[in-house]
Amino acid sequence: MDAATITGMMFAISRVSGLVLGAPLIARRIPAVGRAGLAISLGLFFATPVGGSAGLDVPSLVGGIFMNLGIGLLLGFSAGLVFELFAVAGGVLDISSGLGLSSVLDPTTGSRVTVFQRLFDLTALTIFFILGGPRLLVAGLGGTLEVVPLDGSVRLDPGVANVVLDTVERFFVAGLEVAMPALAALFLTEVTLGVAARMMPQANIFLIGLPAKLLVVMATSGVVLLSFPPVMASLMTEIQRIMLAVTGALG
Repeated sequence: MDAATITGMMFAISRVSGLVLGAPLIARRIPAVGRAGLAISLGLFFATPVGGSAGLDVPSLVGGIFMNLGIGLLLGFSAGLVFELFAVAGGVLDISSGLGLSSVLDPTTGSRVTVFQRLFDLTALTIFFILGGPRLLVAGLGGTLEVVPLDGSVRLDPGVANVVLDTVERFFVAGLEVAMPALAALFLTEVTLGVAARMMPQANIFLIGLPAKLLVVMATSGVVLLSFPPVMASLMTEIQRIMLAVTGALG
């Protein structure tokens, strides 16, 4: 195996490693050994000889590794932002229903998450895999190799920042829209409890209201979950659009 082949393997593994580390749906859910295996296996698949039979000098080698790592990080982070829509929807429902106080430790991320946030996150992740989401990420990564080869140079378009900010804004609002049926039911429950508190001041509305809101959110969360498959299907198209926009901004 000559120096050019080894250099190409290092560059390709660096680019895949950036995607693995930058995409929240991969970095926070796959153990370190699995992430390393994924980066190495895909890196070997994408590797092509770089720098001729003599390879590259040390500064060019280090610069190429960091460039490819940065491309992967940008692509993974941009595509992964879309996936946070479901965590937003679950978090809003937890706060509105009072379940935000019952946070539990998520062993995959080492952080504390709430009940519906965890439920929505795992449900969306399952649908993502069923619809072929990982293949979409790999295809997007392969598209960057056509725009910026492993030994190429990056001319980052300032417009990529607008793409990321627009994604954050749009999908934060979309997360609220996904949870809207349950939020509307909780709002009507709050109004009803408020009227009851005015009409029956002697009643302990707090003791009545907490279990009432829990029953309402559990009954209406099924409606929210039923919307996940079509929402995820549309998000797959949106992820592809974002990846194309980011890839185009790198050339």
